[in-house]
Amino acid sequence: MSDAILKAVQEHATATAEELKAIRDSHRELQDEMADLAQKSQTPAGFGQTKKKSVSAMVANDDQLNALRSRQTKSVIISTTASIKAVVGDAGGVGDDAYSVDGYRFNGIANDPRRALSLLEILPSIQVNSNSFEYTALNGFTDAAGYQLAEGDAKQEQAMPTELKTAPIATIAAVLHASEQVLSDSPALAQFIQSRLIYGVRQKLEAEILNGAGGTGQISGLLTEATEFTPTAGISSADAIGEAMAELQSTGWNPGVIVLNPADWQTIRSERTNDGVYVATGWDSPAGPNIWNVPVVASAAMTAGTALVMDPAQAIMLDRMGANFQLGYVGDGFAQNIITSRAELRAGLAVMAASAVLKLTIPPAAA
Repeated sequence: MSDAILKAVQEHATATAEELKAIRDSHRELQDEMADLAQKSQTPAGFGQTKKKSVSAMVANDDQLNALRSRQTKSVIISTTASIKAVVGDAGGVGDDAYSVDGYRFNGIANDPRRALSLLEILPSIQVNSNSFEYTALNGFTDAAGYQLAEGDAKQEQAMPTELKTAPIATIAAVLHASEQVLSDSPALAQFIQSRLIYGVRQKLEAEILNGAGGTGQISGLLTEATEFTPTAGISSADAIGEAMAELQSTGWNPGVIVLNPADWQTIRSERTNDGVYVATGWDSPAGPNIWNVPVVASAAMTAGTALVMDPAQAIMLDRMGANFQLGYVGDGFAQNIITSRAELRAGLAVMAASAVLKLTIPPAAA
């Protein structure tokens, strides 16, 4: 055998030995990994699970691993049915570790409906600086103007009966107690409390401006002060309101606003002819909130089935103190870390002329 052939045989033998060593090392590493995996997948005895074939047993008996051992292949992929424990955020599988994940919280407080306080926006308001408001009004005045038929004849003598009226200034307030800690830890809550309490006292004010029964420290509202008007029987609501407007004009007032319950306003604006055609355009192009070109204010505080037609200049809101918000300690609040929130306003209503505010009954909205 020549030296060249001998050298080639030796190099081949060396390469083969190195390849076999690499395979044995790879096999050893794979065995170590499988042993570690088997240890992790085993369930300790007594934990109520049925005995399953271990991962190491499934791997050791796999045909592909046997092929690797016999050097028929250089790599293998071995499938197992063993479950692997995991930390999961939901129910997961048997043996998984459940973890309670914090939900994303809305930054605010929901379910807080607030209707528009439209009536407070349209009535004229004046600032007062006392706990009552006085005004002088004519009482049973009759115009006595007449002819002087001849020179020297006595002229008609005019009487001017008056009366002094007083409108009280009422206090409307609400308080809420909360701990210093929760207000400090949740600035959004503190802001919500302030907003909600202020809205609450203003909403109560609008309700009393409409329905207040009067009395000591209470507002006498528009429905209490108004003059009853009876329209022609059997006519539509819009026509009945039109008659009330004509009555105001005939007595010298300027009809400037109509107050309705939202359901009654919907009944009027959705009225149809016998042919099914909307009287006031329709839902795809609704007419503005007015009847006979006089603005309509829809207020949920308004009594259903009743309409107010009025000259707004003759119903004046009396603003003694606008709605404000304050914080303070009450009683043992300082020692107990309890802060009292308070929203408060002082206001009144002066109906300068009862004949300028007419109330009438209209067919109520269908239930």
